[in-house]
Amino acid sequence: CGRNVLANAERAASDEGVLAYLGELHSAATEVSLPVLEAAGVPHVSFSNTFRRLVGRSFVNVMPTDERQAAALVAWMAESGARRPFLADDGEDYGADMRWLVHRALAAGGSGVVGAARLDDGNVRAARLDGADAVFLGAVTDERAATLLAGLHEQAPDALLFGMEGLLSDELAASLPAEVAARLRVTAGPAYADQLPAAGREVTERLRERLGRPPDPHAVYAYEAASLVMDAHSRLGGDRAALVAELRATRGRDSAIGRYDIDEHGATTLSTAGRLRVADGRFVPA
Repeated sequence: CGRNVLANAERAASDEGVLAYLGELHSAATEVSLPVLEAAGVPHVSFSNTFRRLVGRSFVNVMPTDERQAAALVAWMAESGARRPFLADDGEDYGADMRWLVHRALAAGGSGVVGAARLDDGNVRAARLDGADAVFLGAVTDERAATLLAGLHEQAPDALLFGMEGLLSDELAASLPAEVAARLRVTAGPAYADQLPAAGREVTERLRERLGRPPDPHAVYAYEAASLVMDAHSRLGGDRAALVAELRATRGRDSAIGRYDIDEHGATTLSTAGRLRVADGRFVPA
């Protein structure tokens, strides 16, 4: 909960023995811990956050942001042959922001849309999808997401359905009618399984052997976040300011998640690599 996140950040900030802070798992939690760690100058490395507005002087993120994910989704649309997309969102802030990012990415590539709609009232029939060959839904997994996806498919049955990481839930996948599931494509920040470079696949296999099951795809990014910190520490020691400067100066780093830089905002230059579809009621690499 928020209180635990705040308490953890305050404990790390006040303990001079803390080398760096990895996390949080969720972007909303990082919004709580980031200001505390920032004020204390604690090197703060995220391995899973995608919210593009998470920035700070001591903050570094090895996970591609939603902005990069939107660009990857638009590229996937184009590869799928879509030329007339329709954009919708569920009326929530996250969904609306994702729709805006996808619209901007389409415009940057010279593409337009056949229409857009905010479906806060759930009235899919009011949306005009005539001529759409792809439909994007910006939404999070809740009780409405499956209904919205089914309604959009009903209005444009030949169109592929696209979404971003907010829709990733096997519970959602299992609840979709077969004809909707077959047309759904979802992007994610982390690369999955064979989408990783060789070093990442090796880490994944070691984790699989230790756990006895496939690891969460974020685990390889957590591994890289820890490796990034420890490599900097081996060169510089435990001075927080020096570590922050070294982490943010990362350029051309070859790693388990690929080769990347850290840009002037503390963000990775890696592109989103995760592409998923639904098979047997769950999301699998596409």
